[in-house]
Amino acid sequence: MVDPLNIIYEDDEFVILNKPSGISTQKEKSGEVSLEEVYSRNHSCFVINRIDKRVSGLVIFAKKAQAAEYFGKIIRERNIKKSYIAMVAQKPEKDSARLQNYLQKDSKAQKARIIKEKNQNSQEAILTYNILQSSERYHLLEIELETGRFHQIRAQLAEVGSPIVGDLKYGYKRSSPDGSIFLHCHELRFVHPKTKQLVSYKASKPSLWSKYGF
Repeated sequence: MVDPLNIIYEDDEFVILNKPSGISTQKEKSGEVSLEEVYSRNHSCFVINRIDKRVSGLVIFAKKAQAAEYFGKIIRERNIKKSYIAMVAQKPEKDSARLQNYLQKDSKAQKARIIKEKNQNSQEAILTYNILQSSERYHLLEIELETGRFHQIRAQLAEVGSPIVGDLKYGYKRSSPDGSIFLHCHELRFVHPKTKQLVSYKASKPSLWSKYGF
């Protein structure tokens, strides 16, 4: 496995890691080692944001309870901006769009389902996408999240007919060579808890993507 501790930034308050696909952010029932467990062997930490096991990209671990409280607050207030890139084979009808749906988590299937009308078990999901590049067979999308729901990007892109490459659960036909889903959290922007300056951290996409034209 690729070294899971690919540190993008670290100080006394928090660390930002570029998580590879194939390792969970937090401990799971399966007993497989998680990124949190690997990092916490030498440092105490609080998980701030999570991304799916088969998805790659930036995750934040706070080192102090006070920093964890700060990040929790800016997440609740939607003051942390998350940008993803995704690869799809089916080009969306529009080159850019704002998608707004209601999602309901199906815990048994471990899947998010889009429903037509809001109910007590649903959550609003909002994102904006635009097409960055196109190759002969694939299209690279940049996605800005307004909300952070379970499987939100995967479900919403599938709903417009553009399931993410490798994402069998949401309708893509073939798995990827390494079992990954071609979705990558590539940028985080927020106000630093100590300096109070706006900061931005980026992570390059997985090398496998170059074989698909990106």
